[in-house]
Amino acid sequence: MRSIKRTSRRLRVPSLGPAPRFFAPTATHGAAPSSSSSGSSPVTPITSLLIANRGEIALRIARTAAAMGIRTTTLYTDVDAKAQHARCTPYSLSLGPQSGAYLDGPRIVALARQHGIQALHPGYGFLSENPAFAQACEDAGIVFVGPPARAMADMGDKARSKEIMTAAGVPCVPGYHGPEQGVEQLKARAREIQFPVLLKSVKGGGGKGMRIVRTEDEFEAQLGSARAEARASFGEGGEVMLVEKYVVRPRHVEVQVFADRHGNCVALGERDCSVQRRHQKILEESPAPVLDDVTRKDLWDKARTAALAVGYVGAGTVEFILDRDTGAFYFMEMNTRLQVEHPVSEMVTGTDLVEWQFRVAAGEKLPLTQEEIEQRIAERGAAIEARIYAENPEKGFFPDSGKLVHLATPTTSADVRIDAGFVEGDTVSEAYDGMIAKLIVRGRDRETAIRKMELALREYEVVGLSTNIEFLKRLCRSQAFIEGDVETGFIDKWRDELFKPKHITDEAFAQAALGLLGGRVGKVVDGTNPHGATLGFGEAREQSERVFAFRVRDDTSAEEGEVVKVAVTQRGNALFDVSVSRPGGSEPVVFENIISEPAALSDSGIKTKLTTYFASARLDSTLVKNPANEDHITLFQLGEKTELQLVEPAWFEEALGLKEAAASVVAPMPCKILRNEVKEGDVVEKGAALVVIESMKMETVIRSPQSGVIKKLAHKEGDICKAGTVLVLFEDAQDAAGTGCLASDERYEEANFGMRNHVSSFQYLSFKNFYPPRYSHLYKSRRTTGHEVKSFASYLPGRKDTGTRLANPSWDRGAGYDIRFAFSEFMTERLDEVTVGVGLSRRERGMKLDKQTFDLISLEESPIIVAFSQTQPFTTVGDFA
Repeated sequence: MRSIKRTSRRLRVPSLGPAPRFFAPTATHGAAPSSSSSGSSPVTPITSLLIANRGEIALRIARTAAAMGIRTTTLYTDVDAKAQHARCTPYSLSLGPQSGAYLDGPRIVALARQHGIQALHPGYGFLSENPAFAQACEDAGIVFVGPPARAMADMGDKARSKEIMTAAGVPCVPGYHGPEQGVEQLKARAREIQFPVLLKSVKGGGGKGMRIVRTEDEFEAQLGSARAEARASFGEGGEVMLVEKYVVRPRHVEVQVFADRHGNCVALGERDCSVQRRHQKILEESPAPVLDDVTRKDLWDKARTAALAVGYVGAGTVEFILDRDTGAFYFMEMNTRLQVEHPVSEMVTGTDLVEWQFRVAAGEKLPLTQEEIEQRIAERGAAIEARIYAENPEKGFFPDSGKLVHLATPTTSADVRIDAGFVEGDTVSEAYDGMIAKLIVRGRDRETAIRKMELALREYEVVGLSTNIEFLKRLCRSQAFIEGDVETGFIDKWRDELFKPKHITDEAFAQAALGLLGGRVGKVVDGTNPHGATLGFGEAREQSERVFAFRVRDDTSAEEGEVVKVAVTQRGNALFDVSVSRPGGSEPVVFENIISEPAALSDSGIKTKLTTYFASARLDSTLVKNPANEDHITLFQLGEKTELQLVEPAWFEEALGLKEAAASVVAPMPCKILRNEVKEGDVVEKGAALVVIESMKMETVIRSPQSGVIKKLAHKEGDICKAGTVLVLFEDAQDAAGTGCLASDERYEEANFGMRNHVSSFQYLSFKNFYPPRYSHLYKSRRTTGHEVKSFASYLPGRKDTGTRLANPSWDRGAGYDIRFAFSEFMTERLDEVTVGVGLSRRERGMKLDKQTFDLISLEESPIIVAFSQTQPFTTVGDFA
């Protein structure tokens, strides 16, 4: 919260003159300065406030309200009970278990009345553009911090707003905005306009319910998808569609306007929001690049005209489409609320727009005139905002969710601001929008602002879920973006450059190994981990060399999927030699006599800070282990993020017969199944639509990664799935499923001790003269699937007279299991004897045999494998290379 308070203090920008006194405006646009008490609208100070929103915008509003002495109450659902916005004030009210309760207008109004709250701020999204809600607040005697319900209704209805703008002389995109909503009727209108066309909901906003239709053949499918998404996002009436001409090379330029109840209206500059994905903004900036002053001022004038045409009051944004080919611009829509990107305008004007909202809602005049605003814009340079989202750009910007295991943020200053809704340890829920934070920077010019943004992004560290931070860094380095060559199709146009795979340096792998060795992340030094640790039978002994194997699991890397071997040899106190061997047979890269100094950053040992002195440079790295998956490791170094997986030795996976499920499609995120686009038995080609899912109110089409035959659809419409859940299984995946774990192998030396084949239960496995700190791996695998591999035995510490015993396995009778037990330790002394005890079924109760003893081969420096099966003779394995 410290950085939040600093942000609140700097919003007033003292260097630009004293901030206006609360409820005491200094000047108006088009009128001489006058007392705020004059005119027909008296000033009524706001003393208590309910924020009908969540996340970063709720925190941002609460910050300004506190600075103005307004007592603030927040709302939360069960999912948000521990969220930051629910904790930021002593006054917080529960909305119950339903995640959609933030849309329950009548209940929210009733809560405000029940608790005697004077005013309500809707934030953005949810009910912020709902005229019925605004009217309900007014009817209940609650001050709605936003525009009048009538203005909201006029501008919120996209068709109605186009009529008003046309009458006011504001140019509009050619299209159909009428009541005929049949599929064939809309298709006929699209033919008249000529493809490509843009479909969007009359209640649309934020890219929801919007689809580009390039050909007539795809019109019906895109219309159905747009309507379904619009209904989910905006409720009843959201399915009513506009059909407009799609400008092929559009820029998205919007103007921040502000109006008071005294007839004054100002424009606080424009913002370029052209860099988008899924019709949603990723990055916004002001002033707009490569825009001449004549067009700029014309945009401002048209925006003010639009606001005044509907009697607008408060903060609003008039959005325009600017045709790059012709230079013409067209009114698109007006957002009758505070925008997500409002901090950009605050940065270039030195204002606090939330404070302005409170002042205007109280009846004050605007604090600044248009001339004063333009003067500030001329002096304050350029500002850029980047939205930090929980999503994976390399996988089509799929949303993600999960716990923020590790979060480090840039250092804030007067020119670097962070508006965040989460802190380390919080969970980003799939129930809501996945924006984690907004990073806003300001520079004396656009080029400086871009450099500051890139440097600030390099300070960000996030572990626990996917983010777009690495993508934003590449965006800031794009020459086309630096030159201002932006349009809404920017990402597709420059996809090869923006998604160019990165190379992971040898130093990164070296640092990962050194961090595991020296910190508590991998618990390597205590002799309990198979990855390069000192492991063995009997007492542990020191070894000078540790070997690690890392699989690259970084979607942004050219080495994705490769396994890199790193050997670390300790030469002295904090002195090491490191050898990095990449696949392909090339010579290992060796770093000699490097000094490495690790330090654990957390008591849990999941974070290690590492400073290493290589021959030519010092490297500072942070290594983070994900508690949810012990083998997943993230390295932050020189402003870059690298994701690795610590892999088992090759002999281990081969010995246990572990095989990953192949030829299946899994849910990329927690989601709801909207519909299956195929049926079992269908033959599909690579890229075909398989399943349509919904997550964070966004529809996503899951496409086939291969050609094949659909064997099984795992879920039906309406099912709720976790990330990683199998959705579709192909024929070849099912066929391969039975080969996962074989009881007999030609490399195994069989030893039949006269036991019957159908043993009912496996009771214990004991060892003499064997005292490991813990057993390593004992697995059962159901042969009918090959995928169900589970640890199933408990470890009982051995005594010198009894040895070590594994007991009480969860062993199902007659289930057709194979079992393998793998030691990942190395032999240091002779292992004399292994005893296997079995229980017999009732049919075999009269048999004498109940126990079998056999010898194992003593092997030096080789893993020992014991393999046995429920339906095969017991088998021992000697040397397994």
